[in-house]
Amino acid sequence: MGLFPPRRAHLPVELEPAWFAFLDCCEVLEGGRRVLVAVLPIGRVEPAPIALGTEALRRAIDDVREWMPAWRIEGLEEDWADCDRSLDRVLTELRAVDDIAASTDELDDVLDPVRMLMDRLDAFATAERTFRRLWRCPERDLMRDLTGDLTSEVDERG
Repeated sequence: MGLFPPRRAHLPVELEPAWFAFLDCCEVLEGGRRVLVAVLPIGRVEPAPIALGTEALRRAIDDVREWMPAWRIEGLEEDWADCDRSLDRVLTELRAVDDIAASTDELDDVLDPVRMLMDRLDAFATAERTFRRLWRCPERDLMRDLTGDLTSEVDERG
């Protein structure tokens, strides 16, 4: 046995669309999470209605639902199912957050339910770890940089 563990294989080309669909899901969810966190009543600034944040996360989840089938692949079945269930639970908990926010001005009453639903979305972080444990996945930024460089070279050549 060697000193170092065997290297992971590169993500097969035919699975790259699944990887990039997964990354799209994560980016959209992160955007929804950020909006929800941004409207929480923290500090002295007058907060936006929490319903704006919960609606943003709901819309993000709707978008993610459309892309979920694109990354349902062999080797990630359990992670995919966990992510799917987490979206269901978050949608249910968003309704509870709306109800609590409508009934109180107490920050602590809202923070705990929001923290719990945010934790549910960690299923996507677990799925990412599985992807990366199984394969060496291409970086999106690298792909964008390469595409941008190629485009700029074509533009310069005329």
